[in-house]
Amino acid sequence: MYLIWSIINGIIFLCFLYLIVGFIAKGKRIFKPQFKYISIFIMIIGITQIISASNEDKPNNRIIITEGYNNNNSKVKRILLEDNLAFDINLSLKYSIDENEFIPISSNSSLTGFISGYVWDFKTIETKNNSKTKQLEFTANGILQWELFGIDVYAQYKTFNGIIE
Repeated sequence: MYLIWSIINGIIFLCFLYLIVGFIAKGKRIFKPQFKYISIFIMIIGITQIISASNEDKPNNRIIITEGYNNNNSKVKRILLEDNLAFDINLSLKYSIDENEFIPISSNSSLTGFISGYVWDFKTIETKNNSKTKQLEFTANGILQWELFGIDVYAQYKTFNGIIE
């Protein structure tokens, strides 16, 4: 499903480029009578998105968990939260080990792969030391926003649980 959504976004973008180049080269003749209103709508939405793209705030997917901690002995663990055909959701957790206990310092999450039509907004992360197994359990939450030509269409809330050994 994710790959189909990305392909739809790519097709709409290519239609927009075709219409812009055709309008510059041929003028109003590029608009076929049967698709005239759809073509004009795609052009208006595309131009609006290009103009507003510079004003758009991208989500900061970095969360500071422990402030002011001396992190001389810190490590970064990379975890694959979700593996799809089109893209992956990754999590990086910076932590320090102090007296056999994990002390999380900061976390970052991102999308990698073919991410056309998606924006990942990493919201929270909760960590808990398991003293019995000497592991760090985490719960990460975020919102995967489905966009069609830059317009939010659907927001999918995602929760991931895991263990860092």
